[in-house]
Amino acid sequence: MNLLPPQPDCRACLRWEQAPRNPGVPTTRWGLPGPDAPVLIVIGPTPGYHEHVHSEPFVGKPGRLLRDILLADLSTLCTIYGTYLARCGPEPDAKARDYKACFSFHDSDFRAILAAHPGSQIHVLLLGADAAAQFHRLHLGSRCSHKDAIARNGKPHQIAGRTIPVFTTLHPAAILRNNSLIYTVEDHIELLSSTIRGCAPVPTDPDIQPPRPPHH
Repeated sequence: MNLLPPQPDCRACLRWEQAPRNPGVPTTRWGLPGPDAPVLIVIGPTPGYHEHVHSEPFVGKPGRLLRDILLADLSTLCTIYGTYLARCGPEPDAKARDYKACFSFHDSDFRAILAAHPGSQIHVLLLGADAAAQFHRLHLGSRCSHKDAIARNGKPHQIAGRTIPVFTTLHPAAILRNNSLIYTVEDHIELLSSTIRGCAPVPTDPDIQPPRPPHH
C-alpha cells in the first residue's frame, strides 16, 4: 500500500525528465502492519524500470526476489517500508547532487515512519554500494565504502533522535547477474533477522592469556 506520497511536481534535479510518466516513486509499506511491531526500512538507491512504470518500489525482478524470497520470513514479523534515496528513475545513474536534491523528500518520509512507530525498534537495510555511501553521507555526515558498511552491519546509529541499527547488503540485482551471491545476501539477512528477534551474537573482548614459560 502507498503510505507516503509520490512527488510528481518535484523539479529539484533533472532526473524527473527521465521519468515523465511517474516521477517521484512513493514510499510503500508491506509486511505485518501494527504500531508495536518491529520496523524495517529497506532503502534502495533509485527505482528501476518496473518501479518507474508502476510507481511502486521493488516490483521488478530484483525487487520480487527481495520481497518474496529474501525478506519473506521478516514480512511476517515486521512492518516493512520500501523507499529510495533518489525517487525518479530509471536512467541514467544518479549523481551525488541528485541524491542531495531528493534528500528532503526521503528524510521527510523517514521521519514520518519514525513518528508512526514511536514505541517500535527501527532497523534499516541498505541495498548496494550507492545506497550505503549516500545514506552515510546524507544521514550520518560521514564517508563509508560498501565494504566498510557491510563490516559494520548491526551497528546502531543516532538518526533523528532514535537509536537505529543499520545493515547493508548487496543490491538484489547483483544476485540476478551472479546467482552465487545469494549466499552472501542470505548471511546479511540472517544477521538482520537475528537482531530483530533479539538473538544476535554480542561481540565481546577476547580473553587473551599471556604465554606460559616452557617447562624444563
